[in-house]
Amino acid sequence: MRKLIFTFIIISFSFITNVNAQTNPLAKTTWEVEKMNADGSATFKKAKWIKFPEEEPKFNFLQFEADKKFHTGTSCFHMMGTYSVYEDNKVEISEGMADMAGDCKEPKALNGTYQFKIDKDRLELSPVKE
Repeated sequence: MRKLIFTFIIISFSFITNVNAQTNPLAKTTWEVEKMNADGSATFKKAKWIKFPEEEPKFNFLQFEADKKFHTGTSCFHMMGTYSVYEDNKVEISEGMADMAGDCKEPKALNGTYQFKIDKDRLELSPVKE
């Protein structure tokens, strides 16, 4: 009987974990900035996962972790912050700690609520007007 209960608990936990993972399509993804528009919208292309702090990316990137943290920046600028995914493909991005080399130009920041669209290897973010 104990084995049966234990097995049921493990299966339930696995199912819940899978359901939660499926509700966040941004988790564990890395994107290279293609275009940052004046209206706050941005276009990205899929990129290889970056291992921090060992790897220093040579491109302007946005990387979402599974624990609702994100990284963004360039080879001389790095910011960590938090994000939350909501219904209707909305993501709220909140800036956090940053570090920058002295001769670096800070890239445009992503901060606020965005409508997102993923199409194969492309991510589009559009600011939500409130």
